[in-house]
Amino acid sequence: MKIHRVRNTALGLTGLVPLILAILACTSFSPDDTKVLYPAFSGANGAVGFASYDRKSKRSELVFVSANLEGAETNDSGPNPLRAQWLGDGHRILATWTVGRQEDLLNLAVFPFDAHGAVQLFSLPGKELSKSVMLPAPIVGDRAFLIDTPNQVARLDLRDGTVVHHPLGEEGSDWLLYPAADGQSVFYLEDRKSQGDYCFGRLDPQSFALTTLLTFTNRLESGFSFTYDGPGNRLVFVEKAEAGPRLVVLERGKPAWTRPLSTPGGHLELGNLVISRGGDLLLASFRRTKEGSSVSAFGLIEIPLREGSARETVLIPACKVADESAAAYFQFGVSHDGKTAAVASTYLACVSQEFKGEDCALFLVDLSGPNRKVTKVPIALPSRRATSAN
Repeated sequence: MKIHRVRNTALGLTGLVPLILAILACTSFSPDDTKVLYPAFSGANGAVGFASYDRKSKRSELVFVSANLEGAETNDSGPNPLRAQWLGDGHRILATWTVGRQEDLLNLAVFPFDAHGAVQLFSLPGKELSKSVMLPAPIVGDRAFLIDTPNQVARLDLRDGTVVHHPLGEEGSDWLLYPAADGQSVFYLEDRKSQGDYCFGRLDPQSFALTTLLTFTNRLESGFSFTYDGPGNRLVFVEKAEAGPRLVVLERGKPAWTRPLSTPGGHLELGNLVISRGGDLLLASFRRTKEGSSVSAFGLIEIPLREGSARETVLIPACKVADESAAAYFQFGVSHDGKTAAVASTYLACVSQEFKGEDCALFLVDLSGPNRKVTKVPIALPSRRATSAN
């Protein structure tokens, strides 16, 4: 089966703030770590696209702008979620988004970054595909893996649009797919509602065979407050518990460590999670709010995976945002060498009507230095938004 494909397609140009989204990760490092993709605004109307920051020249360029493509519906809340990620060759970018209210139609665009070539545009129908903008799409070679119906995976060939569908496990489960560090397989998380537990394992990209690695009964806060090490032997996640959320570490299926996330006199909310390259720290974006306050601080927190004090790098000291899940709009990526974390506040600006222009930026945090030096790359707010904010 082949899905609809269009070549030489111009990708332009609508999008209004405020933006009401699902979960969005902000940044993607190129395979050689020299460039960072991050969301940015284009024009006075607030169209959301992706820019590329060159770490050597310290310059950014807008490379992709969200679009209402043919047949798209207008959404009063603004553009639907948009994600961009580097492909493994370092010369192409994959962008994924849904259109208007058609959350059962996923658009994917593959286009060359540093060479001339045709844009490839694919549209894939499926009731579960809106989840595909929550997490980076697992890519093995030139094939992307997506959940397209409640109990089915779709393997999309990004060269010619060929799609292979394959049923997954038992009925009534919810599924999420995650990239594997080796680029040769796909991790899955199955929420087996009938049995009240989760299965974490590998999906074989050729045969679609499932291999369970870990099973656990803790209830997750969300699918993005969950991470794993390279082999998939260690899981770290935020558990939804009666006494309040807590961080849980499982090693080879057995509880290894827990840590409450409750904060006296306030509230701590974590965004996405990443285990450090050395395996001794958990990195997470965070939102910290004092009790009775409507103003929050946002930044990057480093939590030892054994005993020890957490370390916070505050990037936005004071931001007024009403959304209770605002940390979801402030997700970060880590360079492949593990030395730099990058997060953009673009989507946070979309959900905060009082967002300050100086806080709209791509932040790069040096994880290798003791002072956690921060490089701040300004992101211009749309002109009409900047005027209203001032």
